[in-house]
Amino acid sequence: MMGLRHDEIDVGRVFELGSYDFTEANMASFANRFAPVPMHADEGAMAAGLFGKRIAVGFHVCSAWMACFVRTNMDARTAMQAKGIDMPEPGAGFGLGNIRWLKPVHAGDRIGYRCTITFKRVLNSKPQWSMISMLNEGLRDGQLVMRFDSSMLVAR
Repeated sequence: MMGLRHDEIDVGRVFELGSYDFTEANMASFANRFAPVPMHADEGAMAAGLFGKRIAVGFHVCSAWMACFVRTNMDARTAMQAKGIDMPEPGAGFGLGNIRWLKPVHAGDRIGYRCTITFKRVLNSKPQWSMISMLNEGLRDGQLVMRFDSSMLVAR
């Protein structure tokens, strides 16, 4: 993760992952492709609905986190490789849970993303790997709009 091995990652460490700009176009595209339900894809239903206009699909907000996470991770790995540092194989994800969409995301919102390491342990069954757990968050102007927990493998 971020080109780091188990022993280089401390519980409590925060990784800033950059941001994603939500636009009417990318929100409509995501909704029409992956969540074509009236509250996200029908202009009349959006106007008459709970929010009075289009809001981002929750999984679009999570997918934007993933794009920022992958970009940040790959940039860190590329920078380390350019310095001649041998990079471990990237680890796989174990899953995610406790997803919370706390505030609606609208066109024009820039959401900044981060992850905080909350737990780590060596895997007895695969001692060359460890598992880390993270709290992942999306913020608009310092206010939390989304969060979820995830776990992934990290090389030792």
